[in-house]
Amino acid sequence: MKPRKRRRKEDLTSPESMTSLAAVLDTGKEDQAECLPSRIARYSRAKERASAMRDYLLTLGESSAVKAAGLLQGCGNYLHFRHYFTVNQVRLHAACFCKQHLICPLCAIRRGSKTLEAYLKRFRTILAEHPELKPYLMTFTVRDGADLEERMLHLLRAFQVLKDRRRNFHAGVRGAMWTEFAKVAGAVGSYEVKRGKGSGLWHPHLHMVGLCASPPDQADLRREWEAITGDSFMVDVRPFHEGQDPAQGFMEVFKYAVKFGDLSLSDNWALAQYLRGSRLLFSLGVFRGVQVPEALTDEPLDDLPYFDLFYRHFAGLGYSMTGEIPPDNGPREYLQTPLSRKDVKVLLAYRHRRSMHPDWSAEGDG
Repeated sequence: MKPRKRRRKEDLTSPESMTSLAAVLDTGKEDQAECLPSRIARYSRAKERASAMRDYLLTLGESSAVKAAGLLQGCGNYLHFRHYFTVNQVRLHAACFCKQHLICPLCAIRRGSKTLEAYLKRFRTILAEHPELKPYLMTFTVRDGADLEERMLHLLRAFQVLKDRRRNFHAGVRGAMWTEFAKVAGAVGSYEVKRGKGSGLWHPHLHMVGLCASPPDQADLRREWEAITGDSFMVDVRPFHEGQDPAQGFMEVFKYAVKFGDLSLSDNWALAQYLRGSRLLFSLGVFRGVQVPEALTDEPLDDLPYFDLFYRHFAGLGYSMTGEIPPDNGPREYLQTPLSRKDVKVLLAYRHRRSMHPDWSAEGDG
């Protein structure tokens, strides 16, 4: 097979351009100062995709689309980090987020990362109390279809049957049948929707991390799932590898919203409209009750000295550190408003001087 030619200019409206975003979330290790450049690059790609979505929505002329575009306009215009140099960590201190994670990859990255952090913490607590439990990555799929609503309802109802069988068996309900899913002591998972590779039709499925004291039998689960769905036996069960960073397995579950950016802009918007208000994340058993923080910024490191790092987003250029530091309680409008052409010229000149005269920039930053 001949290698594909590299495109000269990345098309941020195409599915392929978002592959790296779909594969990576902030895992906590990104707090290290040396990881900041790659983190900024990832945020830049996310912001560019959000800008492409904003431009697309403005062409639709619908009130809901225009409102969503307005929120995207101010999202991620600035990022205010704090570098806690004594521990070599960088935390996102402040930013403006639209919190439309189904159409904004930047918000999706931050939301997924906060969820990952919360569930990893619970995961470690559970294993400390129940060392016999082992994690498994499990995927359940239904056949592709043209009708998004019908396929999603089919997946939801089929999985509800499986959960009901598990609950009834553990509750000792008379006549409750055994299910291989009863081996799952607890799970956290998410629903994902994309286009089927071969069919081009809607392809809903779910990923979950299940904790089990004994290995679930994939063949038995497949037979049971096919009997429930009537159209699919596709169930995949994979144990976490020995020595594997558990964050890698959990990332497969919590990157669900980021992966909506793999769709075309029109499909992404249609799916966001359909899924608005839906709960794409679920938990059961020992994973129930986990609280995910609402704030998309990082937790500060109190009482430690820090340097402020302020980044602005420039269309086509990504994020660049500018040297400006807004007050913590500064006017929200100032932070959200895109820069004027004059402002851009001034800040680009500042950026150029920083690169040409490092000693000057150090003094200028104070």
